[in-house]
Amino acid sequence: MTGKTNLTMLLTAAAVLASSGAWAAGVDQKLHDMLPEKIKSAGEIKVGTEPQTPPYDFYGEDNKTIVGLERELRDEMGTRLGVKFTDVPAQFASIIPGIQAGRFDMGMSAFGDFAEREKIVDVVNYMLEGTSIIVLEGNPKGVHKLKDACGLNAGAVQGSIPLQLLDKQKTLCPADKPLNVMQFPSNDQIKIALQSGRVDLSMDTTGVAAYSLQHQPAGGKKLELVTGTQYAVGYQAMLVGKESPQLRDALAATMQSMIADGSYAKIFEKWGLGENKLDKVTINDAARFADYMKLD
Repeated sequence: MTGKTNLTMLLTAAAVLASSGAWAAGVDQKLHDMLPEKIKSAGEIKVGTEPQTPPYDFYGEDNKTIVGLERELRDEMGTRLGVKFTDVPAQFASIIPGIQAGRFDMGMSAFGDFAEREKIVDVVNYMLEGTSIIVLEGNPKGVHKLKDACGLNAGAVQGSIPLQLLDKQKTLCPADKPLNVMQFPSNDQIKIALQSGRVDLSMDTTGVAAYSLQHQPAGGKKLELVTGTQYAVGYQAMLVGKESPQLRDALAATMQSMIADGSYAKIFEKWGLGENKLDKVTINDAARFADYMKLD
């Protein structure tokens, strides 16, 4: 099957089956039958991934085993599809060429969906990712949206999307409440500036920030993520070669079944990424977030 019309039919069917209890533990034959013959024969799906992006894909305590939200999603998909997802560690920039060359069946490594990317691979969108505000625990300055930053000091990493967002907000603040934007070489330095009171807020990728803040060292002042508002929001996705529409649709339908029966949500909540969940899987849908840098 190809095209958005067929995808809608597949996802609707998946939702109906899931709600009726069809997704019991183990292989779902309907999903398995959607896979290309070469995947069925091999019994595995080779996944290009860079395990350096916690909480999505990273090495566990043994420095060998890949763990993370995306790894757990693959494990659940593998159970339903009846195949093994085999991770193949690779440099991020080499994954798309590897898919095109046939070294990987798919890529899953915190990939975003962009219009230019859709021209060379098919993009299966399974979650949102964005940029969130970080403040001192208790949010003493009452920052809930970027417009609340007017009159305060903000920090961002040099050359980052958060810096672009804060610079844009700076132009919107009134003259009597200017936003002072400070640039830092790294997020670690911004954390120190927040804890010392040198800056009142910062911004970072939501998923990375959520994981980092969940694992703050004991002692010292704590930081927290401002929930309910994200900026520079877009999709995070699985990538599949243009010549593999069957695999693409099987992955989409399987992930939708996980959304429908709640297993998807449990994985996201476990990793502190409940803000990033989707209700519906989409394919090649970058146009939805064309206004990427929109503020409040």
